[in-house]
Formats: sequence, C-alpha cells, structure tokens
Amino acid sequence: MSELQDRGFKFVTLPPVGADVLSSYDEIELDPYMAHGTRYKRFSQYRLKFSGDKGWQFELLPHRAYSAFKKFNNVAGGILREYTPIAVDFVSTIKHVIDQERFLDQTVDWQINVHQNRSKTTTDKSAELTPEGIHQDGHEFVIISILSRNKVRGGEMRLWPAKDADPIWRGTLGAGDAVILDDQRVYHDVTPIEPDGSTTGTRDILIVSFSRWDERWYGEEHEHAVLSDVS
Repeated sequence: MSELQDRGFKFVTLPPVGADVLSSYDEIELDPYMAHGTRYKRFSQYRLKFSGDKGWQFELLPHRAYSAFKKFNNVAGGILREYTPIAVDFVSTIKHVIDQERFLDQTVDWQINVHQNRSKTTTDKSAELTPEGIHQDGHEFVIISILSRNKVRGGEMRLWPAKDADPIWRGTLGAGDAVILDDQRVYHDVTPIEPDGSTTGTRDILIVSFSRWDERWYGEEHEHAVLSDVS
C-alpha cells in the first residue's frame, strides 16, 4: 500500500484467468460511443461491503446505463451510454487485487464500475485506446488490467502528475499486468495500437473504478447530475 500512497500508482500481477473469461471477449458488442468502431464493450456495477469474517462481499447492482461527467470524458461524457451487462465472472480477479493490496477503507461501502473492453485494430485503422486524451476518470481508485495482447504493437501507457507536466512513468503492460491508480493524483493515457505481423490485432482489458458508496456513480441522482453537467 505504501507504494500507492507514495507514488500514486502501483503495478501488480494478476492471477491466471480462465479460458471462458478470455474467450468471452470474442462475444462482446461494438461500443457505438467511443473509438470510432474499434472498441467493443460490456459493463456492470457492484456494491462492495466488508465483513470481518467474510472479507469483501460483492453485490451485483441492477443494470443501468453508464454515464460519466464531461469534465472527465470530453468525447462521450454527459450522456447515458447503453451497454450489455458483463456475462462472465470477474469478481475473483478483482477480489484478489483488493485483498492483496488492501487499498480500500474497510469501514465504508464502495461502488465499482467494471468495464470489459476489447480494442481491435486493422491494417486500415489504428485503434485509439484513450480518445479522451490525458485524463482522470473521476473516481478514488482505478485498476487497469491487461488480459490479452494479440498481434498488436503500441499501447504504451503514460502516467502524468498533471496534464501540462512530463510523464512520471511510461511503458507497455503485457498480459497479466495491472496498475492501481490513485485517480485523484494521477492522470493517464495510452497510445494507439496497430497490427503487428497480421491484418488485425486485439487488446483485451478490464477496468475497475472505485468510488465510496456515498459518492457513487450509480442511480438516478448520479445520472441527473451527469446529464445536467455543462462543463
């Protein structure tokens, strides 16, 4: 935990995921809101509650559209984005990271957004991984996990202390790598990907965003605030 506190980010290794999880990326639908036809996405939300004898308990919340504020996403913020719910179980992967790293306050409940994203590039079109540019997501913590890189080059992640500063870290994460970000201290972006030795290539990731339940990105109140945001 001290590295995350000191630097605002920490790299971790994921436990192995099953073949069913990896193959599920072949089934997810095109994202009509971001990345000009190169991103595929599913989305789900949970409430997390810590129990002294059971640890972190995950409650799957009734499915709703995803919404982000314009100040955090200048491409697709300020609207309701309809996605299909995630069909496979990522709970064990998420729980492994939070149990191992212990970065969440156990005295409060948390709400998480879980994004299952595939980016697909072809010889005709590179895939923008962060169309919104250098940004923060607007949460307290964010975990970005790479589950697969298949015949692609590029995808260099860069971490910034501020938009107008030099990066404090840059590098390309491989399959099984993840980074925990203190989203209130660190900005991030990722460079586009292109095919490497093939006509197509894919990069499959899992993003988990953490907000305290009292500041949750879920429900009618949050959606009203997003739709009313004119920033």
